[in-house]
Amino acid sequence: MNTTRITLLAWALAVTLACAGCAQLPESAEPGTDTPGQEQIETPTTPAKPLVSYLGPEGTYTQEACGVFFEGEGTYLPQEDVAASVQALLDGQVDYAVIPQENAIGGPIAEYLDEVVYQRDLHVAGEVELPISQNLLAKPGTALEDIRIVYSHKQGIAQGSTWLGEHLPDAEVTEVSSTAEGARMAAEAEDNTCAAIGSSAAAEVYGLEVVADNIQMSDTNKTRFYVLALGNAAREASDRMAFVASGDVGDLAELLTSAEESGLEVVAVHDRPRKTELGSYSYLVEVAGGGFEAFEAIAAANPTFELRYLGSFPVR
Repeated sequence: MNTTRITLLAWALAVTLACAGCAQLPESAEPGTDTPGQEQIETPTTPAKPLVSYLGPEGTYTQEACGVFFEGEGTYLPQEDVAASVQALLDGQVDYAVIPQENAIGGPIAEYLDEVVYQRDLHVAGEVELPISQNLLAKPGTALEDIRIVYSHKQGIAQGSTWLGEHLPDAEVTEVSSTAEGARMAAEAEDNTCAAIGSSAAAEVYGLEVVADNIQMSDTNKTRFYVLALGNAAREASDRMAFVASGDVGDLAELLTSAEESGLEVVAVHDRPRKTELGSYSYLVEVAGGGFEAFEAIAAANPTFELRYLGSFPVR
């Protein structure tokens, strides 16, 4: 046998042994790695310095909600509207998106709830219930009788409508994308005839004065904000749990009864059309307490509904 043949045989034997070793690697795989037929469930974690999108510009109540939930940590990135804020999350540009979803006076915000109901990749990672103090903001030195135009988000307008009717009945009220956007527009106006309904924080950001404070209808005015994320929703019981139930309105009472029989208190129910036929809705249901186990019990008791788990989460 010549030297070349011996060398080739030795090389072939080495390759065979190496491949045999490769075939045995899955048996010695490290704990926690994926293996065929075994589902791996990750526990959601909060980045130390999260990137968070929110309804801008700077000075909105949504920005304030970001600071409350993340305790001032991370970077908050203002977006033109809520849809853009959610899209930044879907595109992987941020870790979280914070959106307003219901106000005690103005009620639920349908187009914002649609982002939660119809975007199936999202889950709810947290909630903020923020006390809201609406103020009339204008350039320094502006008197109430000077004001002819008032800008604000539709929720700010709704919350201050009674006050406006009593004190500025002839003013033109113009809806804009956010309370802070209204403040920015009032600040950039050429004269002192423009004002905005917004926060005292927005007044500081845009160099305005508070002409009248606490103009909302109720001193108990609050807005509820959702903190949205991608990936796996938390499953362990927390302050709140939410899910989407799609089905017929006639079955809703039974669904809510089964939630209560599971020991859960129903906090909110918001309906959105399924866009299929009359009487068929997607309900966003939020309950106090519970986690995935409670959700499974509700799902088992309500086979007529298509249900989607949105997560269990803390409220701050």
